[in-house]
This record gives sequence, C-alpha cells and structure tokens, in this order.
Amino acid sequence: MTVAILIGGLAFLALIGVPLVFAILAAATAAVLVTRPGVPLEVVTQVFVGGIDSSVLLAILFFFLAGELMNSGGITRRIVDLAGNLVGHIRGGLGQVNIVSSVLFSGISGSAIADTAAVGTVMIPSMVKRGYPPAFAAAVTQTSSIVGPIIPPSVPVIIFAVLAEQSIGELFVAGIVPGLLIALCLMLTVYLISRRRVYERTAPAPLRTIALSFAHASAALGMPLIIVGGILGGVITATEAGAVAVFYALLVGRLIYRELTLRLVCQSLLKAAWGAATVLVILGASSFFAWIVADQQINKQMAEALFSISSNPLVVLLIITLAGLIVGTLMDPLAALIIMVPVFLPAAMEVGVDPVHFGLVLILTLMIGLCTPPVGYLIYLSSAIAGARPERVTRESLPFLAALLAALLICVAVPELSLTLPEWFGYRD
Repeated sequence: MTVAILIGGLAFLALIGVPLVFAILAAATAAVLVTRPGVPLEVVTQVFVGGIDSSVLLAILFFFLAGELMNSGGITRRIVDLAGNLVGHIRGGLGQVNIVSSVLFSGISGSAIADTAAVGTVMIPSMVKRGYPPAFAAAVTQTSSIVGPIIPPSVPVIIFAVLAEQSIGELFVAGIVPGLLIALCLMLTVYLISRRRVYERTAPAPLRTIALSFAHASAALGMPLIIVGGILGGVITATEAGAVAVFYALLVGRLIYRELTLRLVCQSLLKAAWGAATVLVILGASSFFAWIVADQQINKQMAEALFSISSNPLVVLLIITLAGLIVGTLMDPLAALIIMVPVFLPAAMEVGVDPVHFGLVLILTLMIGLCTPPVGYLIYLSSAIAGARPERVTRESLPFLAALLAALLICVAVPELSLTLPEWFGYRD
C-alpha cells in the first residue's frame, strides 16, 4: 500500500506537471496520512529541515559559485582552446574538442547542466560553422556533459556521500577513472561516425602552440588540483575545499584573466544561489520521502525481493542499474538519487556490493537519464543552443547513448575501475 501511494502518487503528479518538490512532498504526506494517521504533520517540516541541516552541504553552494565565477572569468574559452590544440587533429576534430573540453570543465563545475551551458555555447556554434549538423553538435555536447558529475568535484557525489555516510574524498577519487572511460568511449564514437560521414580533420598543432595554450589555461586547471589535492592530503574538508575554490576563482578571474567584473560576480552569486537552492529544496523534500521508506521498512522489503531473484552481487547491481535507467528517464537525477539510495543501498551492501562502487554506478546510471526523453533536461538545453529540434538531437544521440551504456556496463562489471585509486591513496586498508 505504502509503495503504491509513494510511487504511484509521485508518478501521477509529475506527469500532470506538478513541480517535482511538491509532487514528492504530496505523495509522501499522503503515504503518512494513510499508514500513520496519528503522526502530526509537523513531522514534514522537521524531517525536511533535518535533511538539509548539514554543514557538508555548504560545499554544494561553494562549488556552484566557484564554477560560475570561473566560467564568467573566461575559463571556458581557454579550456576549449587547450582542448582544440590537444585533440583537434583527430578525425571529427571539433567533436573530440567538445568532449575533452567537457572533461576539463568537469573539474570545475561538477554539474552536467552547467557543463552543457558553458561548453555548448562555445562549441555548438563553432561546430555548426565548420559544417557539422546542429543536431550532431548538440548530441555530442549533451552526452559528453555526463562526465561533469563523475569527475571531481561533483554535486551528486556530495549528496550520495551524505546519504550513504561515505567519505567525499574517496568518492571523488573513485570517479576519476570511470569519468575518463566515459570520455574515451564517446571519443571513439565520434571518430567512427566522423569516418563514416567524412567529417573534417586538421593538422596537429605545433608543440609551441600547445605549450602556450597550457600556459593560458594553467590558472584554470589549478582549481581541480587544489580541490582534489587538498581533500586527498587531509588538509581541508570538502566544504573548506569549496570555499577555497571560490576564493581561487575570484583571484584568477579578477587578477590573472582580468575578465571578472563586479557585475559578473553579482550574476554568478545569483546563479549559484538559485542552483544550490534548487538542489537543497529537492534534497529536503526527498529526505521526507526517504524517512517514510525507512519507517515502513520498504528497504527491507526491496532487499527480500532482490534476494528472491539472486544473491549474486553482479546480478543485484545489474537489476538496480536497470531500475535506475528507468527511473532516470522519468525523474530529476538528484531526487531519484535521494530516493533510491535508502531503498537499494542496504540490499546491495548485504550481498557484498561496495558502497563506493554502488554510488558511482548509480550516479552514472541516473545521469544518463538527463540525455533521454521525456525528462532529458540536456536534450532541450543543447537543442535550444543549437537551434535544432529535440527529436533530431535525440536521434543523433543514440550512438552516444550506446557508448554511455557500454561504459556503464564496464563500470558495473569491473569494480576495480572505481576502487583502485581510493586504495592507492590510502582510503582502504
């Protein structure tokens, strides 16, 4: 009964256009009224506030702000120039540049939507001007932006770490290899499509040009080193790393690149506040949803259902991955993450799935939903930038979605991809 009210109510409200936060709260409140009629409704606000009452979550605001400041301060253009000199000579040159730019930018933004907006506004018009179809340019941009939440820093990783009580630093390190694997799979896809369609290729850039582009982008590339290096070295926490990143972004944008004005700082503050508030409101509402899941022991019921199918860790993780792919097409990834973690993580751990491995796989699974209809935020964002119809972008995205699914299956089957680096850095005995 509780599951039917929660899931059915949420799905119905979302389908008729009710904003996600209110849909989650309404479905969860209805479940409480039916299953626990004596519980005062004040519990809704208590659990809502408790869900976001964590100093660790300040890191989300800081990373949002650091990314906005770096983007306003001229970082995107320098990253694209560096990527162009590194991989522009490979078949499908600007498509390859698009992907590598997303990888480099992901070390700053931690958000797929921010990656699409920043890199897309530079790369999509450039690709169209060089003869690439607008829908293809949008497809490359939106699928390569999935790397953003995998390579550190990452907003979804911070949320998962809080929910699962895991180390943010360990999860940050665990995402590096899977993120690079995703990029390689996408670059191979661009290469194969470009050979078939005979897209352009250019001569390799001279070493002097590459060195100059590295020098121009070096200040920007220092941010991920500061964030990850500080956390790995045990010098600063994730929240402190975010604060340091904001200060560094102000320093670079104002004193080194000299493009960050007071007006741009104010705009960055507003955008960061809006982005962080959106995440935190969803987190608070979903915390109430998760509270009902725990109260009604739905996670134990789910564990029993999974064990009735198989107790093999790989099979259980594949089932959860399939569920995540379905949920990801219908729901905001952050809300889905908050809801699925308390339901599936205990069952996965009970059969021997490592929580860090589980977290990276689930985050990647849900982020793929950003590139698939009907929710597919990145489809509509990239198609708007490219001036292409969303259905055309979706059609062009199919080979890239296949590449993302291949990378996902490799990550599921080979946990060492996520767990080896944390072991090397001393997070594991």
